[in-house]
Amino acid sequence: MFDTASVQFFLPGVNAGNANAYQFRVTTYPGNKVLVPWKTIHSFTSPTQMRQSGLPQMAYLGGYCTALGTMLIMDVKHVKSDRIIATALVAREVIRPEIISIYTSETLDAFLQHLQAPWMPDKQAASNFRTGFTMPSSNTNLVFAMQDGEFNRKQIQYKLSRNGQLYTNWRDNDYDNSFIWLKNFRPGDYVISIRYTAQPQHVTEYSFHITPLWYETVYFRVLTGFLAIILAGLLVLAAWQRRKIEQGEMNRSRLSLELKSIYAQLNPHFVFNALSSIQGLINKEDIRGANTYLTDFAQLTRDSLVHSQKDEVALCEEIRTLDTYLKLEKLRFGFHYQVRVAPDVDIYDTEIPALLLQPLVENAVKHGVAALRDKGMIELSIIRSGFAMIVILTDNGKGMFQENPAGGLGLKLTRDRIRLLNQLHPRPAHFPAYRQCTSGWCASFAHF
Repeated sequence: MFDTASVQFFLPGVNAGNANAYQFRVTTYPGNKVLVPWKTIHSFTSPTQMRQSGLPQMAYLGGYCTALGTMLIMDVKHVKSDRIIATALVAREVIRPEIISIYTSETLDAFLQHLQAPWMPDKQAASNFRTGFTMPSSNTNLVFAMQDGEFNRKQIQYKLSRNGQLYTNWRDNDYDNSFIWLKNFRPGDYVISIRYTAQPQHVTEYSFHITPLWYETVYFRVLTGFLAIILAGLLVLAAWQRRKIEQGEMNRSRLSLELKSIYAQLNPHFVFNALSSIQGLINKEDIRGANTYLTDFAQLTRDSLVHSQKDEVALCEEIRTLDTYLKLEKLRFGFHYQVRVAPDVDIYDTEIPALLLQPLVENAVKHGVAALRDKGMIELSIIRSGFAMIVILTDNGKGMFQENPAGGLGLKLTRDRIRLLNQLHPRPAHFPAYRQCTSGWCASFAHF
């Protein structure tokens, strides 16, 4: 009934005498499909049509059909100027069911009389036409009458929802007529959805409420008991959640203490290695270098003490500490180093656990480039990947292999810190494990 819409196009002012001066085309939207490419006009209204309409001869551009959601576009252009002089648009009209009357058991006689004489107005039924009306469950009939029309049962479909749940799925109408007759309801809030099968996307909805009778209120008592059980369950759940939160806080406190313990072990380890470097300079009788080392070592020690009071420090402070340390070690071993920070990394607003990178840099020096002297090269790169900060440390040493691991106390303590940090802040890829390169050290971390 509503599958397609047909249309015929006529063009006044164009006849057999001047038709060669014009061309037309037909396209669709959306999709811009060309139904008729630019074409010369060859058809015109017949003498019979001219007599019946009383209009002069005009061009006939053809008849076409359009489906729902598709628009026909007819363009006419002047051939000589290649300018479009006329455009016509035709789209299929949306049609949805319209309820005009509602009948209940009390007005069922009026409905049957209306079936016998549909041309007679029915004021009694019209007064019931309102959405969201209420009726008792003793009412066993509900009739939704739609606008006049000839329908078979397959042209109209409906579904019912009760209390927000699907009650009856989409089904064909039960009668070959323009009404839907529902019978026997359980108490609840209902929504009936009606549609034409030709345009299933256009749905009319109507809501109504069926109230229980007094002897059906046992459901209320059952519901009260059920709610009491739910309330008791919620209280138990709340107590369990509270206990879980308290246990989580205890775990966080324990992890924080373990992190502070590891950090306390890192400081003596760092001091020991620094003093060893100073001793090496003194043994080489490099008094000036030793004095310079001692001055910078004092600054490093002070920074370490200040950072020990914080869980995290700004990235710029960590880079400054690493730069001071690398300058000291360069004084002793003569290697080269470079620190690179990507422009999109804010070193002042980004934080990192204090001295997290220092043991790795120290290993790169001791086990990577110390033996290479001035041929050694250490590169520290800090880049950004989405919401993650990636720190990559490389050197051109001989590398580390499974059969000859070079992991000292500092590396072990760093791995323990990362493990505890991941437990304290359980986020995916928060601090990934190291990865070792054959050319030397290469470690990566992610910063949330």
